[in-house]
Amino acid sequence: MEAERQEDRDLLSGIEREAQLKAEELAQEAAAYARNRSEAARAQTREILRKAEEIAEAQARAVLRNAESRATVESRKAFLRGRDGLIQETLEAARILAARAAETPGYEDVLRGWIVEAAVGLSEPEARVNASREELPRITDELLHRAEREVLELTGKPVRLSKVEGDPLPEQGVVLTAEGGRLAYNNQVPVRFLRAQSEIRKQIHAVLFGEGA
Repeated sequence: MEAERQEDRDLLSGIEREAQLKAEELAQEAAAYARNRSEAARAQTREILRKAEEIAEAQARAVLRNAESRATVESRKAFLRGRDGLIQETLEAARILAARAAETPGYEDVLRGWIVEAAVGLSEPEARVNASREELPRITDELLHRAEREVLELTGKPVRLSKVEGDPLPEQGVVLTAEGGRLAYNNQVPVRFLRAQSEIRKQIHAVLFGEGA
């Protein structure tokens, strides 16, 4: 009887040890699983943070590029406004100088030069010369004959010039019209300034940036 009870006690003890070992094994597996899940969660979190940082950095770069682009555009606009303002100021100063020059004794030479230039550009055998009300009296027959001789020297072609009577021009300068009115060469001061704007821009650019014209 005692032997049977000992066997029972040994059996129970074995079962208890087996259960304890199984419990320890399960606890270890649970701990390992928890560690693995925890590490996976941390890795996932790190990946999410990394992607978020990449997105934030890309967005920051895009914002910076947009800001730099806008700054470049605004800087260009400001430069163009400043350049155009300088051109207008230069043209206004030139108009004042041209108007003052019309009051000087040597202005007939200026008129003759404009007439010669227009006659060469028109390239017609006959042309009528018109000017402003203030300038017409200064365009004499002698001035026109001298202009004809200069055109002949420059082109080798004779030209006959005559002055328009009445209907003066509203602006300073001269206009030559071929006989019949088919062709004309406008050499008025505002038109001359328009032709010179490209060169004026180059000069202003050279002044602003210290470059040769």
